[in-house]
Amino acid sequence: MKSKMSSCVFAVLMTGLFFAATAGATTKTIYATANSNGSTTGSASMSSASKVTCTSASGGGTSSRCFIQAPGWSGLLTAGQSIGTSGPGTVTLSCTGTYPVGGSLSCSAKVDDTTCSPEQTLSGSANWAGTTQGLAAIKGPAIVECTFASGGGTSSRCFVTAPGFSGLMLEGQTVSATGAGTVVLGCAGSYPVGGSLSCNAQVSQICP
Repeated sequence: MKSKMSSCVFAVLMTGLFFAATAGATTKTIYATANSNGSTTGSASMSSASKVTCTSASGGGTSSRCFIQAPGWSGLLTAGQSIGTSGPGTVTLSCTGTYPVGGSLSCSAKVDDTTCSPEQTLSGSANWAGTTQGLAAIKGPAIVECTFASGGGTSSRCFVTAPGFSGLMLEGQTVSATGAGTVVLGCAGSYPVGGSLSCNAQVSQICP
């Protein structure tokens, strides 16, 4: 009987711990609009570092974006892109883009403090038409490795911005991000007219 009671008590304790861990988990969806009469913003107050994803942005064609302001971040996201906040605080969403007379913009974002991806692969590119960046949300300290950089010969580099680091990285080089926030990857190097740069990075973190 003693061993059975111990097992039951252990099971109850584990169940209690599970509910305690999930009870504080929060996922919120926020919305914003803009038209000739004015604009509305969406906001969410979060108690811990969170992942923010622009889930939709429409009304302005290819110019449609979510504009996110949050702890550790202020900038534009296309639909599907995500960033990480550096800690607790308010996430604010507004819509940006060019729309015709009588038209409007609408956008939405998901904010959650539960999602944590142990491994993320980022891709970036640059050419005469513009650049693309890779973004990754991290919940805490992480390792960032420049896994690929090409198009600029020996000048090809990954340019990484992360909590505690901002700078150029050679292919194969690793750096440490010191806390929660966003890892941003861009490509750097010299390339000829008609050429382009491409780069990849791997982000590794231990999820709680």
